Amino acid sequence: MLASLLPLISAQAAQREPACPSATVGVSDLGYSSYLDGVTIRGSNIDVLREIEKRSGCKLEIRWYPRSRLYAQFFNNELEMTGASLRTAERDRYGIWLPYTYTHFELVLLNQHAGKFRSLAEFVEHSSARLNITRGISYSPETQVQLDRLQKLGRLEYVNDYGVVFRKIRAGRAEGTFAPPTIHILNQRQFGMTARMTASTVAESPRTMVGLYVSKKVPREAVQRYADAMRSIVADGTMQKFYERYIGVEVTHRLFHDGTRDILDALPPPR
Repeated sequence: MLASLLPLISAQAAQREPACPSATVGVSDLGYSSYLDGVTIRGSNIDVLREIEKRSGCKLEIRWYPRSRLYAQFFNNELEMTGASLRTAERDRYGIWLPYTYTHFELVLLNQHAGKFRSLAEFVEHSSARLNITRGISYSPETQVQLDRLQKLGRLEYVNDYGVVFRKIRAGRAEGTFAPPTIHILNQRQFGMTARMTASTVAESPRTMVGLYVSKKVPREAVQRYADAMRSIVADGTMQKFYERYIGVEVTHRLFHDGTRDILDALPPPR
């Protein structure tokens, strides 16, 4: 009952409060999280931002950036908010993190190169396959150690976006990538490779939360309104519905198999 009332309560609260300053949000190529459909930006992260706008009463202007440029803009105070982001100590120095979902990076390989690799370390040691990944992505320290090993072996290349990654895989210039389902499912579909690739989880990359970063220059009252809107979006199941729309019920249920309590506990307390 409470969850069903949260959107109404949030909207009523926004109507009673003074106008919220508009904010510019930077997003980039992250598969079904945010992608370009012609000149239109779409994705689950965009749906979340529009829902925050609706529930908070705060205008959000969404702009597209290459992943490698997005955080430079944010660190230079040229953006008030980022799109889907993993939490890091560096980003915490510039912004306040508001989690809303989970992600799980997976090792994605052409079927002929896929094996039962339980870890990236096993993949490094028992395969000759090459990976392409994008710049501007933050990985767990354990993952980065293995990616560095691959790079020293000449089996890893960083490129600008996942479109380039999958074009190179299709052209035979790489055999796989390392990406979450929101990214690799979209690209496999777009490049006609769904039946040709296999994804598997690895020990170095456990499930983790994803959120938005709000610049510390944004007024505290506005941040609270964003956080309250985000809380209601997660609590009433809207976030999961967005994910189901893009990546399907089965994958969404795997990500949210034990609910959303960790996400709600990590958000700032409600007013």
